[in-house]
Amino acid sequence: MNYFTSLNLDREPFSNSPEPEFFFETPQHVNCLQQLEISIRLRRGLNVVIGDVGTGKTTLSRMLIRKLHGDDAVEFHLLMDPDFSGPIQFLAGIARMMGAADFAPGITEWQLKESIKQYLFRRGIDEDKVVVLIIDEGQKLPGFCIEILREFLNYETNRFKLLQIVIFAQSEFNAILERRENFADRMNVCLRLKPLDFTQMRRMIEHRIAQASQAGQEPVEFTTPALAAIYMATGGVPRKVVMLCHQVILAMIVRNRSRAGWFLVQSCLRSRASRRRRQRSIGWGMAAALGVAVLAALTGIAGKRDVAGEPGERTVAAYQARVSDKTVYSLDPVRAVVRKPAAAGVRPLAGAAEPAVAPPFRKNIPKGQAGGQATALPGRD
Repeated sequence: MNYFTSLNLDREPFSNSPEPEFFFETPQHVNCLQQLEISIRLRRGLNVVIGDVGTGKTTLSRMLIRKLHGDDAVEFHLLMDPDFSGPIQFLAGIARMMGAADFAPGITEWQLKESIKQYLFRRGIDEDKVVVLIIDEGQKLPGFCIEILREFLNYETNRFKLLQIVIFAQSEFNAILERRENFADRMNVCLRLKPLDFTQMRRMIEHRIAQASQAGQEPVEFTTPALAAIYMATGGVPRKVVMLCHQVILAMIVRNRSRAGWFLVQSCLRSRASRRRRQRSIGWGMAAALGVAVLAALTGIAGKRDVAGEPGERTVAAYQARVSDKTVYSLDPVRAVVRKPAAAGVRPLAGAAEPAVAPPFRKNIPKGQAGGQATALPGRD
């Protein structure tokens, strides 16, 4: 069943995937794409796009690939998670992605670099191809990856760079650029994405609804107060806008409405806040339960130490040897009580229960049991 047909929609208009069809060309995004395309075609080398979480970096990277995909002279390679543990792993990943070399046991860092260099010279000079490496989540790049990328930029002719690098990163990447000036100096383009203003946000929402609406049908409507509530709640960050609008669409389906107003948006915000509070409560509850379990386990270990003695003393004999007075105790493994043996030469009556005294983890043995006196266990005062 397509739940969106009730709103005259063919599909979900606010998907959280970077779908190029829903890309709304704001002035800053259009400018970014144009500058990146020019830099790539001129083979200028390093390009960086920085933006906060949810400002559309991943969508922009897909749009860049789509924009140049029809050009046979451009070859794209996309690295989505650059969190590598060492130079060999990073170089092997790049080489395998490009088809420059296969990883083999014992291969060295120099061999991998040489394979990538030969590949770039063959594709860039002999075949006149523009090789582009796009790196998403660039803030995860370790220092050795930055240094390797800097070395890649040295692979060049007298006229152009052989590898075009485009890094999309969050704001933390600014600190990396500040620490590595020899890398930052090589940037041809450094662009920064900002949240949308109110007008841009409104047009983005309308664009997505238009793309997902059935032809010839009246689309759903977000009133101006509703849009104001969305903007105040999200600050114009595209990802937050999309997530909130998705909740509003679901609420419209449930309530059989085709128009979203201020109160509907506020209701969705309250529901989301309530879910977050419940999630935090569940998280704290699980943490408390884990703490109780750990405490119980530690208490159990402490109890075992009381019965079996110090670490390594795991037998009754070892414990008995540690008791310094003349009274000898034995441990009943079934009932877990300490039993005091009968006096010498006295045999208990058949069927009579043996007198029991308090287990060793209690400090004193009560008077009146088996006629014995209260005895403090040595070393327990």
